[in-house]
Amino acid sequence: MIIAIDGLGVNGKSTLAKMIANKLQLKYFNVGSIYRCIAFEIINKKLDMHNIRNVIEHLKQINIDFDNERVLLDEIDVTNQIRTEIISVKSTEWATIPEIKELVRKIQMKYINKNDAVIEGRDICTRIAPNADFKFYLYSDFETRVARLHTLNKSEDIDTIRKNLIIRDKLDIDGNNLIKPKDAIEIDTTNLSINDVYNIMLEIINKNSKEGSEINGR
Repeated sequence: MIIAIDGLGVNGKSTLAKMIANKLQLKYFNVGSIYRCIAFEIINKKLDMHNIRNVIEHLKQINIDFDNERVLLDEIDVTNQIRTEIISVKSTEWATIPEIKELVRKIQMKYINKNDAVIEGRDICTRIAPNADFKFYLYSDFETRVARLHTLNKSEDIDTIRKNLIIRDKLDIDGNNLIKPKDAIEIDTTNLSINDVYNIMLEIINKNSKEGSEINGR
């Protein structure tokens, strides 16, 4: 079973994907974490982004893996290091580079071809898993997303968070990183808690799949 969760950032995709994967005993695969690992590697190794060919050759040698909720880069846990604001901005910026997009998509396809998984990220439902068993598209209003980020990053000035989120959204939309799927189940998360959205998604899965019908028995 493949469950795909799509939408712009700060709509709870990662948290919900983890919760659903744990409940259904599926692998959890965070596409955004791949881009974040790439940005982390570029920054840490001071790779020259003006020489994209060399950058790609270097990135082909790194290994990105997932162990439950941990993100491993060359077998080192970088789960917390890749969640900084600069990594968020740079990973979105560099995700617009065609060569990096292509590399990441190959990693994605390889993973979902060998695993039953919950996979989340931008353009998942359209480019990576168009034949997923379930496709969800999550969205909410902009200021709600700003408030959520500020709750997670109290040390960050809210105006800086707002400015960076505008940049991230623009890069996603202008860079064609986000294609709204026509056949996904849309959920407005603006006035819903994570648990509210989780219950809605599980109810949909439960009603429409054999695996879902067994949820309560697991």
